Amino acid sequence: MTDAVDIAAALAGMRDERHAGQLRKFFKTAPGQYGEGDSFIGLRNPQVRMVVKEAWKDTPLAEAVKLAESPLHEVRLCGLLIMVEQYLSAMKRKDSEAMNAIFNTYISLYQHINNWDLVDLSAIKIVGNHEVLNPSISLMDEWILPEGHSLWQQRIAMVSTWMLIRNNRADACFRRAAFLLSSPHDLLHKAAGWMLREAWKRGYKDEVRYFLETNISRMPSVMLSYACEQMQATERHEWQSRRRRPRSAPFLQL
Repeated sequence: MTDAVDIAAALAGMRDERHAGQLRKFFKTAPGQYGEGDSFIGLRNPQVRMVVKEAWKDTPLAEAVKLAESPLHEVRLCGLLIMVEQYLSAMKRKDSEAMNAIFNTYISLYQHINNWDLVDLSAIKIVGNHEVLNPSISLMDEWILPEGHSLWQQRIAMVSTWMLIRNNRADACFRRAAFLLSSPHDLLHKAAGWMLREAWKRGYKDEVRYFLETNISRMPSVMLSYACEQMQATERHEWQSRRRRPRSAPFLQL
């Protein structure tokens, strides 16, 4: 099973209309919501991954692209996860040509990577690893900017810092999170807070505290909540209380 048509057919054969309806609500597909117009066939991630496991080794990149361009959410996910497995395999082989091809293909598909699960399940392992291996790449520092970039491009740029954090380059996390402080998108606030939490977990506690100290008065509540999750309760509550104080009130000095 290496042809996009056959892979899509295998996925369609597991269609579950009842679950599809639940997914449409969960992924906010109503008019005006972030997933407006997305289509589902009602598959759970383990079902998609089962097909990926069978297909990824022999599926040409061009066929994975066809899947990633599908109007069906789970088919797009399947194509992206095939690319993830192929990228990780190329990493093990130290095949830079294959890695570059997959990365460049992936970023060209950004218009189709258009929901948070599609981003989170693919960007960390493709974009994140590629940034670690290619320090000169600056594209994600461009994508984090709101001017001319979509919500999903910005989320890709933010969550990809996971791998940078784990490889002693957490500065990218703080730099990119700063651009999302004024974003109107809750999904970007959550992504930034998530990565700040990961930085805290990896030992960048002073750096996270400095980021909060510098930005607490304009930090979205959900970003702060995510960032503070791993803190001791007393410190977490102190940061949250500081955010709720009037801006003219003095802040405690850490």
